[in-house]
Amino acid sequence: MMFKRHTIPACGFTNNRFSWGDANKNASTAASANMMVFASFSSIPGNMNNFRSERRRSQSLYPEWLTMAKAHRSSLREKLQEEFLSCKICFEPFHRPKALPCLHSFCEHCLRDYVRRHASDRPGHFPCPICRKSTQIPDGGVEKFQDNFVLLSLSDTLEEDDVWHDPTPHQLSPPRSLAPPTPLEQKLKEHDWYFGKVSRNASEEWLLMSGYPKGTFLIRLGEASPDTFTLSVRDCDELRGYLVKHYKILAKRTDSPVKEYYYITPKRMFKSLSELVNHYSEVADGLCCKLTQVCQKPRSLIWAMDRGKPDEFGTTRESICLLRKIGSGQFAEVWLGKWNQCRDVAVKMQKPEAVKTSAFLDEAQILKTLQHTNIVTLLAVCSETEPVYLVTEYMANGRLSLHLREGKGRDLKVSQLMWIAAQIADGMAYMEKEKFIHRNLGARNILVGEQNKVKIAGFGMTKCADDPDFNFRRGLKMAIKWMAPEVLLYNKYSTKADVWSFGILLLEIFTHGREPYDGMGSKEAFEHVQHGYRMPKPELCPTEVYDVVLTCWSLSHQSRPSFDFLSTFLHDWQAPS
Repeated sequence: MMFKRHTIPACGFTNNRFSWGDANKNASTAASANMMVFASFSSIPGNMNNFRSERRRSQSLYPEWLTMAKAHRSSLREKLQEEFLSCKICFEPFHRPKALPCLHSFCEHCLRDYVRRHASDRPGHFPCPICRKSTQIPDGGVEKFQDNFVLLSLSDTLEEDDVWHDPTPHQLSPPRSLAPPTPLEQKLKEHDWYFGKVSRNASEEWLLMSGYPKGTFLIRLGEASPDTFTLSVRDCDELRGYLVKHYKILAKRTDSPVKEYYYITPKRMFKSLSELVNHYSEVADGLCCKLTQVCQKPRSLIWAMDRGKPDEFGTTRESICLLRKIGSGQFAEVWLGKWNQCRDVAVKMQKPEAVKTSAFLDEAQILKTLQHTNIVTLLAVCSETEPVYLVTEYMANGRLSLHLREGKGRDLKVSQLMWIAAQIADGMAYMEKEKFIHRNLGARNILVGEQNKVKIAGFGMTKCADDPDFNFRRGLKMAIKWMAPEVLLYNKYSTKADVWSFGILLLEIFTHGREPYDGMGSKEAFEHVQHGYRMPKPELCPTEVYDVVLTCWSLSHQSRPSFDFLSTFLHDWQAPS
């Protein structure tokens, strides 16, 4: 018998010494713990140094040795990566792991992002993501935390030993990305509850769609490991409203006629995923609730055309069939249309008497430049003759203001409203980064698609911050109640003025589309704001969100938060604790 032995101390560090151990054990236990990793092969003759020569003299036994070696290595790798070599923030293998004083380690980039999002009450401190212990940020930032060299060396050990590699590539299976679907994957596609490779955020977005009852569910491939599955279930909480809970489904391989068993808890195992679904559809048995209904798979979103060549935006007027008028604004009318007889689109039709063609085409140029999932997509431009058409993707639920006030949005819960607000903040953070200023932000210029997907629209007043011609045109109708004081007093606009408007928009969202400063005229509302009045907190608005709204309404534009901060804050609020 031959062994290859690695003695690995417990993870973390104590008194500047690294140690390897269970993250849930206390520091003294972890510091003294040791882990012995063995790879044993009873059928391999000789020692490891003579492995290659022995292999040449025993070609008939080589496949058996190789299979055994790969099985041991695969089992070892999976256990180590799942238990010890995966970051508990991103659930991926460690990348440049940093160790905290509490013995927990995380990827450097994950830790940096986490510290930015989770500030502690104590300046310069943050709570550990696992044990919640207050940790001081070193001078110089997260990069100054000590590298966990034990994790790095262990990861390298798993990769560097050439004994485990097969010198005959033609005998091996193709890479996972090139391999055909397995029989299991083909079989699972027959079930409407199986969604395949879907992200956690996408599953939450679909399950939080209005109209689904508690217990609506789907099963998707696990993100951390392709060999696991995740059960995502819609639940309801008295404080937070509807939310989604995720359960990891593990597989246990056996030598019995049933090759694999699936389970959420080892106390209850099932021969197939179908059997698991049937069981939890009858009784919760430890889940948040029993499974009641399968989530519907969404229709494919409208594809954005290739933006590589400007002339690809041109299209003929004959290719657009106008169906019905769905809206009207200061500069244009909006129609529902059919493009090339196959695609529903929104057609923004210029009002020649209200806006010059050159100014109208400026909006098309801005939409070409701005490419973000939460900004409406420009598909084509018809500019051969007036009126000019701007063809954009069609958002089925229309304006957010009407959707919240009169449509299905009236039934949205707090968590769903937060998701809408976070998406808008994402789009505005992108515009902030690209140095574009919207200048007309409000629920009237936010469009709603399926599953509460929202996109920013209404770019008729948008300008680049570096544009020298940056003032409003005379005679332009302005939404006074949404505008920052410096805009109305000095005609001075900046991204921080958009932040003020975003604060108004947040209250529109949490009042289900009610007009701001209800009962006041525009002039009266502006005078009240100058004297320190701020709209009160709506009933649905969380207190911590309202506190941020008040900072958006600071008279000093320099005291207002950035959209990058607002995006991070809103996403963190809706993230499960």
